Amino acid sequence: MSAEFGPKVTVIVPVYAVEKYIGQCVRSLFSQTWENCEFIFVDDGSQDGSVALLEGILAGEFPQLRPKVKILHESNSGPHIARMTGLAVATGDYIIHVDSDDWVEPDYIKDLVEKAVEEEADVVYCDFFKEYPNKNKVYCEGDFTPSTGPVAAKCMHNNIIKGYMWNKLERRSLYDLPSMFVPKHGYHEDLVFQTQTLCKADKVVHLRKPLYHYRRRRKGAMTAGSLVRTRKQSSENMFLFYDWLPKDSVPFNSCGIDILLRGGWYSACILNFKLLRAHPEAVKALLAADYVRGGRVPVSKQRFTKWICHLL
Repeated sequence: MSAEFGPKVTVIVPVYAVEKYIGQCVRSLFSQTWENCEFIFVDDGSQDGSVALLEGILAGEFPQLRPKVKILHESNSGPHIARMTGLAVATGDYIIHVDSDDWVEPDYIKDLVEKAVEEEADVVYCDFFKEYPNKNKVYCEGDFTPSTGPVAAKCMHNNIIKGYMWNKLERRSLYDLPSMFVPKHGYHEDLVFQTQTLCKADKVVHLRKPLYHYRRRRKGAMTAGSLVRTRKQSSENMFLFYDWLPKDSVPFNSCGIDILLRGGWYSACILNFKLLRAHPEAVKALLAADYVRGGRVPVSKQRFTKWICHLL
């Protein structure tokens, strides 16, 4: 298939404080073998030299790509807002997201697009490399395909496949921006976005090939304070999403219980009674729910969550 006449792909890259890594990311994207692309970089208020490096590489090494590149600016609003900023100006037939501290294989876009066209798929997801400081490891996603989007979303919430946006090529038509729920915080925002897009897909397929390099950085153990903040913001995203979802919708019927259990557990494990009280309908549903076995939240954590809810 000729990229010149094949589907156009929009690559959206939020950029924030990645001066050390963005060069490798940008060069891997600008060297793609699929030519029919546009690249949208969203500067999320980065205070380091990330954007200057991006602009320098574009001007000095890939000037011919200048018409295909947009660099937009936000005021440090988080990756969820940066993604929406990029989506608002995207013109591709397909969308894929890339994190600016990672990098991709040369045929990353080509292989995903060709699989999508061959299978007439709305979504194609691939395997990936987990990159550690001194080694890498191939991560093979679960395979349940070809299947429908609601099945894929359920598998995502139950960790059969990951919720990452960067290993999933999706039709742009799956993003109904005016009606989408936008998460409040940047934690687990990918699950919120992907639940909405996947549930609209008619066909999802798996490309059994690692094409993405996911950089695993660890500067030290997470502090207790940052863990509490992460759990709080993740819980709030889940509860707000659960409250917003129409109760007769496909996402609610497919994943409502999983969203509810995650939100409840994240609040319960940090003993955030205030957040639980702020979402009485969710708490009521948690107390009434049967235990779900084999899901992302184990039964032991569901029991603890119910116990905490009983104390309210």
